[in-house]
Amino acid sequence: MLYQPVILDYLASKSTCANDLVVVSPDVGGVARARAFAKKLSDAPLAIVDKRRHGHNVAEVHFKDILL
Repeated sequence: MLYQPVILDYLASKSTCANDLVVVSPDVGGVARARAFAKKLSDAPLAIVDKRRHGHNVAEVHFKDILL
């Protein structure tokens, strides 16, 4: 994962509060990668997108910064 240091450095340069960050995996296949990021970001909470093709997907996340 050569990109991790770049993204982690970028996030460190921003004024994002660790308590307001949620790491989101776009699907089940990305959970391990998202979990690794979450651990490196002070064990940030982890969310997983549940994709379904039978209609529109709607998700609401209030008052959080999301890393997808």
